[in-house]
Amino acid sequence: MTELKLDPHELAILLIDVQPFFVGQMVEPQEPILIRLEQLLIMSNWFQLPVLATCEEPVHRKGELVERLQAKFPSHGQVYRKQMYDLCGEPDILQALKTLGRQQLIVTGTETDVCVLQSVLGLLDHGYQVFILEDCLFSSSSATEVAIYRMRQAGAIPLTYKSLHYELLKTENSEQWQAGHKAAIASGLLNVESLPPTDDA
Repeated sequence: MTELKLDPHELAILLIDVQPFFVGQMVEPQEPILIRLEQLLIMSNWFQLPVLATCEEPVHRKGELVERLQAKFPSHGQVYRKQMYDLCGEPDILQALKTLGRQQLIVTGTETDVCVLQSVLGLLDHGYQVFILEDCLFSSSSATEVAIYRMRQAGAIPLTYKSLHYELLKTENSEQWQAGHKAAIASGLLNVESLPPTDDA
């Protein structure tokens, strides 16, 4: 039975192709999305959530993971290169996901209507419960509504960074909060209510 709520013990983060080449082409305002991805990586470290990032080949042209995310990338995270748009088409990545043993996957990155779409459909086909972090997706095209609709129709669950943040924390009085909040702030954690809006307004 599909779980409706996030379980930190079943959760992993997928960061798809956030490379300089794609960031340079994104039609969305860059800062709101990149700052949320930074915050996501800080939260991943706080809650010890597995993180798997991909970089699309050729990396010599498209670049590695953008520097500002490398600076926040958790030491337990993994980075893989891929040729296929659908990351499930890469046997080493599929094996890495299997080894993680996590069934709930938070998907972020680019391009919403190409690699993200095809990877989400592939992950669903492999039996994963997929959450698409919609304010952490971007593309070189502004016409991504159909791709998001298709992912939702296929079974992907829409989510925002703010919703994820609070669902992980549950309460500010938890042991998890007390144990990790100061360290997370020292790493750059921001008040989620202060993050810039993701639209042009």
